[in-house]
Amino acid sequence: MKHRNSIETWNSTPVPFGSGATNYNFSSSADQAYGSNLKLISGKYVIYSGDINQDGFTDSADMTPLDNDASNYLSGYRTPDINGDGTIDSGDMTFLDNNSTLYVARIAP
Repeated sequence: MKHRNSIETWNSTPVPFGSGATNYNFSSSADQAYGSNLKLISGKYVIYSGDINQDGFTDSADMTPLDNDASNYLSGYRTPDINGDGTIDSGDMTFLDNNSTLYVARIAP
């Protein structure tokens, strides 16, 4: 799974594709993701956010676009809006700081 500002996350087991929709639930267990690369928040497992430049890591390289958009008071559905509230500000920086401190990175097969 890949999203505009999250860590690319792979499912832990093969998922068969057939006709119709295919569903996969990452939220029930860390083991649902390859390498257990999920975070537990309020009883649900979620993918990590903060990979703004999509290089597979949450680190200082992601801070530049976040800092630039925040200093220009940009808002809306933008990649640096990590927490999804429509505003690029210190709330987004907190997510990025926390995840980069944990050395969150893509784990792929």
